[in-house]
Amino acid sequence: MAKKKPRTLDIGKDGSVRLPEDVLRALDLAPGEKVEIRIDTRHKAIRLERYVDDPWAEALKEKPEKGFDDLMTEQQKRDAEAERIWREKLKEGPGERKPEDDPDRWR
Repeated sequence: MAKKKPRTLDIGKDGSVRLPEDVLRALDLAPGEKVEIRIDTRHKAIRLERYVDDPWAEALKEKPEKGFDDLMTEQQKRDAEAERIWREKLKEGPGERKPEDDPDRWR
């Protein structure tokens, strides 16, 4: 979440605080979920963190950045590009022969 000006929230008579929608979105929360509160008495501040009951279930909800199929597609593209470069160099021929390329030179 980008730095924004601090805002003032009202504390209800029952001690509850209603979090604005942008704060809920930034923490990836929905109404009814839990948050963990860390209290810093030295600075008289609190820190809200998303609370996860079951990290394994939470990990299953998240979509991986790249799946196996995506990685295989990228690999095929890289292989095709490498083959194209190899075929171009093959058409050019062996190039200029250097003296050290002669096997009899080293005997």
